[in-house]
Amino acid sequence: MSAAAWACPLSLSLAWCRLLRQAVLVGSGFATAFGLAVLFAPWRFRISPVKPFPSKGGLDMAYPNMSRRGFAALAGVAALSALGLSGCSAGEGAQGSAAGSGAGAGAAGDGTTFSTRVESRELMGSPDACDVRVGLIMGPPSMGLSQFILAAQAGKTFNNFTFEPNGVDYVGLSALFNKGDYDICTLPSNIGPILYNNAELKNRYEVISVNNLGVLYVMTNDASVSTLDDLRGRTVYSYGEGGTPEYTIEALLAKNGLDGTFNLEFKSSPLEVLNMMQQQDGCVAILPQPFVSLAKILVNPLYIPIDLTVEWDRAFADTGSQAVTTTTIVNCQFLEEHEQAVVEYLNMAGQSVSWTLANMSDAAALQEELGTFLNNSVALDAMPYISMVNLTGEDMRTALSGFLHELYLANPDSIGGKMPGEDFYYLPPEGQLDERFLQAGLERATQHESSAGTGNGGVTASAADAQAAVEALGGK
Repeated sequence: MSAAAWACPLSLSLAWCRLLRQAVLVGSGFATAFGLAVLFAPWRFRISPVKPFPSKGGLDMAYPNMSRRGFAALAGVAALSALGLSGCSAGEGAQGSAAGSGAGAGAAGDGTTFSTRVESRELMGSPDACDVRVGLIMGPPSMGLSQFILAAQAGKTFNNFTFEPNGVDYVGLSALFNKGDYDICTLPSNIGPILYNNAELKNRYEVISVNNLGVLYVMTNDASVSTLDDLRGRTVYSYGEGGTPEYTIEALLAKNGLDGTFNLEFKSSPLEVLNMMQQQDGCVAILPQPFVSLAKILVNPLYIPIDLTVEWDRAFADTGSQAVTTTTIVNCQFLEEHEQAVVEYLNMAGQSVSWTLANMSDAAALQEELGTFLNNSVALDAMPYISMVNLTGEDMRTALSGFLHELYLANPDSIGGKMPGEDFYYLPPEGQLDERFLQAGLERATQHESSAGTGNGGVTASAADAQAAVEALGGK
């Protein structure tokens, strides 16, 4: 297949992307609907119920004998009316403290502390089982949830959880979340604070977990690039404008005194970035895993000289800040009415992440069918490198608030203009989370197995796997 065949079908200017993001976040219904219809039509994915069949692999969970359902990719655009956002008061959530609410109890890098701690209390809301609608970003935040999804599909959870992967469309997912289509969503780590800080949005929000630490890499077909300083004067392509990738890069460059030294140009999909790398000699890109693993097949030669998580840890060694890529956010009204369901979500997610890390081959084999990634073989190559975790409670607050503080210092707008207040961070009642799975994946993620230096080597996925992944994402 020619390089041009991999090209993303759409390309938007940076100005339009910024306008679209603003429309989503402030609630401009027409602009949001029109922009999302144009930008995200090829990449909407939904779980399609089919006849269950026995699960592969096993998980020592409270819910044995799980079944799984197949995944069907549906192309098309959500109706315009479904994406309209109403401008309502965000209530208490938007009235948290200003910049400086910073670190969690025990310090998160900016020298401040929170006054609240995990405490013994009754669960809020009803003890009865309820429906829980979960919106997912395809990829790293979803790849560890396979056993949770299977348990829910088999009716083995107390509450009725339904999961809807939304491709790489975090902007559209945010709009649907605010509209009320979901109770819980996985989102880039800076989007939750933006939602929290915007008093014009319909709902209030809290963060309940961190899903992934750092996953960003510098990739190139130029063997001369080996350090961030080598990027001076170049154009570097990336994906994720307005999300964690953009602002992680911005904060890291500012800390290293490199801000403004190269042109960072955002494309409308990861596939468009990979297409640039195929077409241009001396091309440099910054992308997250698992698209790095996809690049190993599509781009030759490929060099991966720089792991931005390693660079972040080095640059912010003085504060101890960690890069945080994705989080899970809950609608506060749902939390207050059904806290037991949120607790079950966290317990099930912790168990599923733990099982995934111990059974990567079996977990990777489920990705396509569940819609959590595009191709099982590519997922298996990427899975060791996506810094998969399930951080909750005060540990979550410490990690996330320290990261958000660094983003805030580099660019306050990256998190909505101010640090979120204490009420942004959900602390479950003492004793409600299963201690066997608390902070699942943290030790492995902080040790950070890196893709840097691997280039085209170490890939088990084939060219056919790569083509299948591209076609599944809409890049035919």
